[in-house]
Amino acid sequence: MKRASPFPRPDREKLLLAANLTTNEVRLVVANYYAEQEARKRADMQIRHLGDKDPSPVLHLAADAHAEWEALQQQVLLRYAEAHPVGRWMLAQTGIGPVIAGGLLGYLATETIPPTAGHWWSFAGLNPEQKWAKGQKRPYNAGLKQIAFHLGECVKRTSNHPASVYGPLYREQKETLTARNEAGGFAAKAATFVLPGNPTRQKEIRESGKVPAFYLDRMACRWVAKIFISHLHALLYWHTHGAPPPKPYAITVLGHAHEIRIPRTDLFPGFETAYYGDRKAA
Repeated sequence: MKRASPFPRPDREKLLLAANLTTNEVRLVVANYYAEQEARKRADMQIRHLGDKDPSPVLHLAADAHAEWEALQQQVLLRYAEAHPVGRWMLAQTGIGPVIAGGLLGYLATETIPPTAGHWWSFAGLNPEQKWAKGQKRPYNAGLKQIAFHLGECVKRTSNHPASVYGPLYREQKETLTARNEAGGFAAKAATFVLPGNPTRQKEIRESGKVPAFYLDRMACRWVAKIFISHLHALLYWHTHGAPPPKPYAITVLGHAHEIRIPRTDLFPGFETAYYGDRKAA
């Protein structure tokens, strides 16, 4: 929807100050962005529901206001991400925009970087072993989980872009999961699958022994989000400590040979050799 904003735009100097935001302030900006996005979508939907009726200018004013503030939060996060070396690395990845890049920095670029990415997976709600028992404290951060969700979705939506690195990984993982599903690999999950509001479809899934396609898609999105966060962890660890982090457990202990190399490590001189032990381009 084309916008003609009645609101003054912030001057360049104020936007440049976004580079100096604290991590707590960035988290608030991200929360404001998603709140304004939902409000803008709701306002646009209300106008569309009026159909042929000519809606009051007040309704358009509200929709435009939310769109303007949504765009402003995005500009702030872009300036913040551009000011950080790892933020610039994220922005160089197809599918990763300023909200995801700035948001991940706001939650993860703290003074203390954990030794492994697994800590961040749990923090982002990407650990399938986590259980949120009734009456207990939530075991993950809701804001970061929202960003991780959008991270996977954005990679999926841009997966066919020729410059995408993480998109093909998503597609390969989904193909692997689909083949496993067809072979009965998720029969146990299918037998207890819960589909609220659709008991007929739920029964069909349980009897088929196969989980639905949307479940496999979400698994692939979560998996590629974990890969991205693992790469982000390695680069933030290097940026913070000046040394590479320990290699993943699956590589060093379990002996898994397939390691997904981090793209665009040329943005961090010395990292390639220190982490991989050679100068092969990622």
